[in-house]
Amino acid sequence: MVAAALTVMTATVTAQNIREFFTGAAETTWLGIDFSHVKLIGEFTQFKDAGPIDPQEIRDRYFPAWNSLILNEPSKYDIKGMFQLSNLETNIDMITKLNAETPPKNLTAYEPPKYSCDDMRKWVEAYNLEGKKGFGIVFVAEALNKTLDQGSFYILVIDIPSKTIQLCEHMTGKTSGIGIRNYWAASIDHIITSVKKSEYKKWKTEYVK
Repeated sequence: MVAAALTVMTATVTAQNIREFFTGAAETTWLGIDFSHVKLIGEFTQFKDAGPIDPQEIRDRYFPAWNSLILNEPSKYDIKGMFQLSNLETNIDMITKLNAETPPKNLTAYEPPKYSCDDMRKWVEAYNLEGKKGFGIVFVAEALNKTLDQGSFYILVIDIPSKTIQLCEHMTGKTSGIGIRNYWAASIDHIITSVKKSEYKKWKTEYVK
């Protein structure tokens, strides 16, 4: 697990906005898991002897399935509790559309990408956040790495009106379970649990100065 330094904003703007977020009472929306830049590394199979599943099926079937888990099992995939929020709205329409438009040919890779918070900034600037306000939480999937049996994600907190990233953290989660959906969902669950147990307190200390 590696903390990624955010350097795209002034300290003043960061302190003002992120302090409001960490009160837990700010208007906040869960925007979803952005898979539009994810890299799939290794062979993806549904079961041991079922053969590989192609990137288009991953995009069309599993990107929506992983996002649906957050909505359908909020007690397990507890985004609200992860950040100790009083209230959390949900609107994943923009991310769902973005994921569906991802070219399958762009998904496969032999090596994990080396994304940064600067990459996140560029991608967030392209988000269509019209009509939304307050803060937005999004996970940006970096790699689903079968070789390492782990998923890596950037966790972002966005100030929606300005499209500035107020928190940017890189995390990895171990995989487990049977079937593609559950196997990779475990990495998301692992990350959420880690944030709830320890990372939230560290981040609050680091970002609210």
